[in-house]
Amino acid sequence: MRPTRPARTLLPLAAALALAACNSEEPAIDAALTGEEVAGMSDNGTALQPGEYSTALELIEIDAPGASEEQLAEMRSEFASGAEEPQLYCVTDGMSREDWLSAMAQASCTLSSLTAEGSSIEGAMSCNADEGLNGRVEFAGTVNQSDADLRLTYPLPLQTGEATVRFGVKSQRTGDSCG
Repeated sequence: MRPTRPARTLLPLAAALALAACNSEEPAIDAALTGEEVAGMSDNGTALQPGEYSTALELIEIDAPGASEEQLAEMRSEFASGAEEPQLYCVTDGMSREDWLSAMAQASCTLSSLTAEGSSIEGAMSCNADEGLNGRVEFAGTVNQSDADLRLTYPLPLQTGEATVRFGVKSQRTGDSCG
C-alpha cells in the first residue's frame, strides 16, 4: 500500500504556525470513548466500501490571532504545497469508523464524540502522530459508499492566542484493492 500524505501536508503548516508564535501549552484533549461506548452508540450512518481511496485537501481558513499577513500567506503557501499531490489510504472489510478516520488522517485517533445518521457524520477525535495531526480535531460532513466530504477544524494554541485551522478533506474510491 502506498503511504498516505495528510501528515506531510499538515506538518509544514504546523511548522509555519510555529513561526507565528511559540507554542508552550499542550492542546486540550477530550476523553476518548471506550470501545463499548463507540459500539453502543446509535450509528446509523453510511460506511465506505472497502478499497483504496484518494483524498484531496483544501485549506478553508486559518485564523491565527497576532499573526501578520506575511505569516498567514506563508502558512497558506505551506499548506498548498503539501496538498498538491493526492493522498491514498485503504479501507478494509469490517473497519470501524475510528480505524477509518485514523487511516485517513495518518494518525492514531480516538473518538470522543460521534453522530452518524444516513450520509451525515460529525464528531470529535484526538489524534496522535509523529508528524501531522496531534490533538483535538472536530469533523463534520457526508459519507457515502464510495466517497466522503468532510470539514475538519484543528485548534492550535499559540503564544498570541489559539489558532484555528479549517480544511476540507474529499475522499473518492479509486479501486477495489489497496496497493
